[in-house]
Amino acid sequence: MEPNLAQAKRNKVLGRGFSTGTAATAAARAALRGWLTRSAPSLVAVRLPGELWYPVPVAECSWTDDQAEAAVIKDAGDDPDVTHRARIVARVLCRAHGPLGAGVLVRGGEGVGTVTKVGLPVHPGEPAINPVPRNMIRDNLQDELGRLGRSGKVPVARRTTLPTGPGMAVWLPFDSTYGGPPGLVVEVEIAVPRGKELARYTLNPRLGIVGGISILGTSGIVKPFSNEAYQETIDSALQVAAANARPFVVLSTGGKSERLARSALSSWDEEAFVQIADFFAYAVKGAAMRGFKGIVHSVFFGKAIKMAQGQEYTHAHRSPLDLLPMASLAEQLGYEPVFCQELANANTARHALELLQRRQSHDLIVAIAREALERSRRFSGCQLAVRLLLFDYDGAPLADLQSPDWPLEP
Repeated sequence: MEPNLAQAKRNKVLGRGFSTGTAATAAARAALRGWLTRSAPSLVAVRLPGELWYPVPVAECSWTDDQAEAAVIKDAGDDPDVTHRARIVARVLCRAHGPLGAGVLVRGGEGVGTVTKVGLPVHPGEPAINPVPRNMIRDNLQDELGRLGRSGKVPVARRTTLPTGPGMAVWLPFDSTYGGPPGLVVEVEIAVPRGKELARYTLNPRLGIVGGISILGTSGIVKPFSNEAYQETIDSALQVAAANARPFVVLSTGGKSERLARSALSSWDEEAFVQIADFFAYAVKGAAMRGFKGIVHSVFFGKAIKMAQGQEYTHAHRSPLDLLPMASLAEQLGYEPVFCQELANANTARHALELLQRRQSHDLIVAIAREALERSRRFSGCQLAVRLLLFDYDGAPLADLQSPDWPLEP
């Protein structure tokens, strides 16, 4: 008998990993330690936000007369992360007498993206190294230098700076607890050799991040299949759309429903399209909070059924399909009891749709779509105009509905 893989995954205790931000921090810390001690660490402890410490293996560490370099292999645990097993490299150079005092100058190297659009937590022109990883790098290098004391000897490079990367450098001064040599500047370049290739499988191109991946993380730890991680992705996409003055956004449940929406709305800009997976209410509330004028839902029939029932999160594990409300709606529309019972007993949403299409019950399909649209309106606090594009499982349109306040030409 073939094993139930989905059930096995649920029963397994999924292993955690560490973020790209933690990997970059570990590589930077290992490189600095190699530079200071002229010995290659096999493991470094990274100080995470919240004052936790996390041990990270170091894949390699080397140095020359001018700089040190270390690499860490990103471990996402059991999370299906495109950056799992990616090699993340940090190059470190120390120089004395920085004009701005002691601190870290961070650059993005090969395979680290550069931000080109507003709306992200990083300014256009800067490397796509998010604020938490930046601070982690700064804090961990400050901690490493603090072990030397103010009288400690730090070898400085003959070269005055690392080669310039594609984006601007970011200055991060050490805080008031810094106890290392005064005026010391640590230049750090973070690189991901396969980053440009990996970025094609992320949302970076859509968010206006070019040339590579982002260095991310809020806690430093990766939780497998984390809802929080996907919600952060939705937030970023909505923020970019808002910052680029898009008055309307298209919320699709995945790649196929987005492609169908793009075909229907071919003149709309790329920033307007946001994949929300199962986070129906979260995305609608997020759009309302950011001041959009309206939203377009692009969904298949099964999701529309759950939306019509007001299910905030539509994944099957947390919101199993319930066809009784649809059968009740059919009864209200005058369908005979035998057909209503057939709908209630349907095996899947696809099966229910086949029954409806066989009977040419377009009025019931539209009624479900209308209720889904109204639920969306309510989740927005009635702040948003709503349009709903409903498709069958082959991509054929089933309904295109609009709330009364939807503009004629959005």
